Amino acid sequence: MTAARRAPPRAAPPPRPAARPRGGRAPGGLARWAKVALLVGLVLLGLPLAHALLGEVVALLGGAALFGFLLGRWTLPGR
Repeated sequence: MTAARRAPPRAAPPPRPAARPRGGRAPGGLARWAKVALLVGLVLLGLPLAHALLGEVVALLGGAALFGFLLGRWTLPGR
C-alpha cells in the first residue's frame, strides 16, 4: 500500500480592488430609458415587419430569442 501524497494548501487569492464608479452617469439614467425605447421600438416595429416578411412562426421565435438575448445582456451581473 502506498500513502497518497497531499498537496500543500494554497494561499488565499489577494482581495479584489473596490469597484470604481462609472464616468459621471447617474445610475439608471438616460441609458436605461434608451434600452427601454429600443425594446419598445423592436416590439412595435420589428415584430410586425418580421411577421409580414418571414411569417408568424419565424417572427415569434426570432422575437423571443432576441428578447431573451437582450434581457440577458442587460441584466448581466458584474457589468
